[in-house]
Amino acid sequence: MYSLTRYEGGPILEPNDNLNWEKEGVFNPGIARTERGVVMLYRAVGETESYVSHLGLATSEDGVTFKRVSDKPIFGPKESFDMWGTEDPRITKIEGDFYITYVALEKPVMSDGRLADHIETSTALLKTRDFTSFENLGIISVKNSDNKDIVLFPRKINGRYCMLHRPNHWHKSWCDHLKATGQPLSWPCELDIVPANPSIWIAWSDDLLVWKDHQVLLQSSNHGDSKIGPGLPPIETKEGWLVIYHHVVFTETKDSFYYSARVALFDLDDPTRLIGKLPHHILAPEMPYEKEKISSIVFPTGGFVEGDKLFVYYGASDRYVCLATGPLSQLLAELKQANITS
Repeated sequence: MYSLTRYEGGPILEPNDNLNWEKEGVFNPGIARTERGVVMLYRAVGETESYVSHLGLATSEDGVTFKRVSDKPIFGPKESFDMWGTEDPRITKIEGDFYITYVALEKPVMSDGRLADHIETSTALLKTRDFTSFENLGIISVKNSDNKDIVLFPRKINGRYCMLHRPNHWHKSWCDHLKATGQPLSWPCELDIVPANPSIWIAWSDDLLVWKDHQVLLQSSNHGDSKIGPGLPPIETKEGWLVIYHHVVFTETKDSFYYSARVALFDLDDPTRLIGKLPHHILAPEMPYEKEKISSIVFPTGGFVEGDKLFVYYGASDRYVCLATGPLSQLLAELKQANITS
């Protein structure tokens, strides 16, 4: 049964108490391989009252030992749509440019250290070549979808750009809520195929800005599941698109969840066709640094393949950046033999 192996040294990036903007947590990194090594854009939080996130930059020659480029954020709240937070970057290289999706908060996520009511998130898109200057292309998620975890495919498929996303409002419980409160329904598909829980959707675009033809790609299939969502940007392999995603279940503790990493494989020419998915975690919270808070959290957000070695970077406990690795060939072999309905 396939599982990733943690880096034996524990977290590869920890909060710096001397930097006020990141002393509460560094986590959920976007990862890119460049000619000079590995680039990491990490989410950083410096306080818990309003919980505003900035992005920091670190680089590495070997993908394990990272050095901060600056003692200041490389990117942070600036626009009207992200003035209360820039979170969870994912990086994809497309046609020579690096595109970065990030969660943008127009309103506070926390109020006096307590979770705010009716949080609405969007996802914005950045473009860069050097990770020092960024062109902000604006919001790319559908309005009022409470959308995060957008990841882009690294190339066009059949002449169009493709993305995966998790719209928190596109599921049956939210539909029932809108009906009960008399609010208008707005959905991209027939209501009878809206999933029971927030799930992974796929969408298409001609310009990376306007996204259409949304459809459910993968939904949770087990009792007690809370939601699933994209993790790493899809990785192209000879056997198909490798999609490593986060899987969340309820726990017996109030407001507590269990976040783990799972994996599925999709057809290269038709990424809506599922080839196989493993019915178990490939990485789940086990170490103390993954279980520091109410929820136990392993949250994969970046990675790459080098030879036959798969690198997966993840946020642990919303506080650390960690690394796990495994053989790609073994994973692909198990996925091709897996039951797609499990």
